[in-house]
Amino acid sequence: MLVLLTENPWLIVVCLALLIPILGIIFGTVTNHLTRVRKAEIDASLKMEMLQRGMSAEEIKMVVEATPSKNYKREAACRKECA
Repeated sequence: MLVLLTENPWLIVVCLALLIPILGIIFGTVTNHLTRVRKAEIDASLKMEMLQRGMSAEEIKMVVEATPSKNYKREAACRKECA
């Protein structure tokens, strides 16, 4: 293996060019998955806390649906411009 790399040093560049995007894709996928899992944990703990406080199903539904959407900042900026 070492002989192969000493005779063909360009193989190091080729291997890195193939390895770096693959590792980037793996990192992005794992990070995305962990983010979604954490958001689900937070959502579940919020619902459990509301149940422990004695809130009804309709109240919980109203609170969950009232959370800001993903486009909240963009919508707020649009409201400022339109006003």
